[in-house]
Amino acid sequence: MFKRISVLSEEVANQIAAGEVVERPASIVKELVENAVDAGAGDIRVEIEKGGCRSIRVSDNGSGIEREDVALVFERHATSKIARIDDIYDAGSFGFRGEAMASIASVTRVELLTRRPEDLAGTRALVEAGTISEITPAGLPPGTQITVTELFANVPARRKFLKTEATEQSACLDAVTRLALAHPEIRFSVRADGRSVFAAPAAAGVADRVAMILGKDFTDHHLTIAEYKENIELRGFVSTPAWTKSNSKSVYLFVNSRFIRDNSMMHALLAAYRQVIEPRRFPAAALFLRLPGEEVDINVHPAKLEVRFKNSRGVYDLVSGAVSRALAGAQASRDAVAYRLAPREKASVSPGFWRSSPYRTSSDKPQDVFSRQNLRQAIGGDLFARAGEQDVPSHVEDASCEERITFGHRIYLGQFAGTYLVFGSPGGLMLLDQHAAHERILLERLKASEKEQAASQPLLMPEVVTLTPAQMSLLSEALPLLAGIGLELEIFGRDAVVVKAMPVALPNVEPRRLVSDLVDQLSDGQATPSFTERKEKILASLACRAAIKANAELSAGDVAALCRDLEKTPFNATCPHGRPICVKFTLYEIERLFKRK
Repeated sequence: MFKRISVLSEEVANQIAAGEVVERPASIVKELVENAVDAGAGDIRVEIEKGGCRSIRVSDNGSGIEREDVALVFERHATSKIARIDDIYDAGSFGFRGEAMASIASVTRVELLTRRPEDLAGTRALVEAGTISEITPAGLPPGTQITVTELFANVPARRKFLKTEATEQSACLDAVTRLALAHPEIRFSVRADGRSVFAAPAAAGVADRVAMILGKDFTDHHLTIAEYKENIELRGFVSTPAWTKSNSKSVYLFVNSRFIRDNSMMHALLAAYRQVIEPRRFPAAALFLRLPGEEVDINVHPAKLEVRFKNSRGVYDLVSGAVSRALAGAQASRDAVAYRLAPREKASVSPGFWRSSPYRTSSDKPQDVFSRQNLRQAIGGDLFARAGEQDVPSHVEDASCEERITFGHRIYLGQFAGTYLVFGSPGGLMLLDQHAAHERILLERLKASEKEQAASQPLLMPEVVTLTPAQMSLLSEALPLLAGIGLELEIFGRDAVVVKAMPVALPNVEPRRLVSDLVDQLSDGQATPSFTERKEKILASLACRAAIKANAELSAGDVAALCRDLEKTPFNATCPHGRPICVKFTLYEIERLFKRK
């Protein structure tokens, strides 16, 4: 049935527009802080309650708003930043389209207090569900203070998409962090539920601000970028290959002081690291691109997070080339031996990696996997028995792994591609993923340790790990769970934790990298999980980080220990991510490949 066309009401139109701008509390924080920056503020203070879900307040000492203009603040497409279409391409400010405040006010309750330095009195405005209910004189210092409450009160269906308070707080801190990196001349501070969680005093330059926010670990492992190409300038810092992250959330890209997400720039950065860091690892970076306004279109995304470059190829080449040259310079430096760009060597298993360390030979060299005598001595029993020595059924095996993996009547043939363990039997071949198998073993050990009194191994020298404020917010929520499995952490100021003890179930794991990867994993969640789901995610992340990696050579003793542990492990047919641990090729399938069937 066709319906008549009608013009939407102003209220509905504003709420639809708000859907593009106001996704969560962090969206409001971003817009309000950007307005404060545009107002020339030198001091910006953010206060949030319950992750910003209850209230958000942003105060600044900027230029303030004239009383006659206060009502226009909440009108759509009302702005002081542009007057004609060409101004969009030269806009040097953040909020130039005049949509943000109208969108925010349509789904919240907003109180605005503002005063210009030259005015004797300020102005107070109250807006509820997009309608101004009062405008009155008020006394306050020069600047602007905006308080937002009752988020999504008139569209309650959208509240169910909000995540946990810790996650929303982390997103708010991320928004402030990005603006603080781009504006070192401004003092930023954030309080959450009355507690200071972020403080960045005015800095002399970007280098000082980056060191202040990204922390000591980054500053101890960074390379400086400073290059020009025609009318494009690229400055910033990238991490050395020795210090990597488990995701790309520590990459901050800016164009004309505006934080962006650009696939081309990200690809250019990662391309420079392609042959120097492990697969599925990422660098940390803070890169600042500056170019004429007419060379970039910043109006292609509702929240202005994406841009379009006029000379995208030139930008790509500049970023990739500059980072590659910095990495090459680190290689050439005598002080950068640890960062050399030689082809990645195969990882090896450190002595004692497995709990079954007696299987390791005294020389700590991998045993000859085809030495039948060594294999029998190391493992014994059926695992490496010759085919035919046991009473083995002659039926064809199922091509998929059984509900539980067992190794009876199978012969260990060796390691393929440094990653897969090959076993043979009269029924066919089985390939075992060593990382996935060890990952499942560790996960079940961690679960068991959580139910019992978790055993911890105190560190001889506690390690201090620096984190961003957003990461601290997420980790604080997980501290009780981590203590339950033997990972003892202590908050150390606003931006660091001290690792005091490690779980016995995770031997020979570097504490600093484990904690860093853990908080990266915590920030990856897309849905609002239950406590049980969050716990499963944390345990799986710990198991993944601690598990033996691909390309690690295993001795016969290592394989024996792995197989024995796997046989005793529940749910041993899949890894914690649901992927199969083993794959089978039946004798029938193999004979068909040789045209015998």
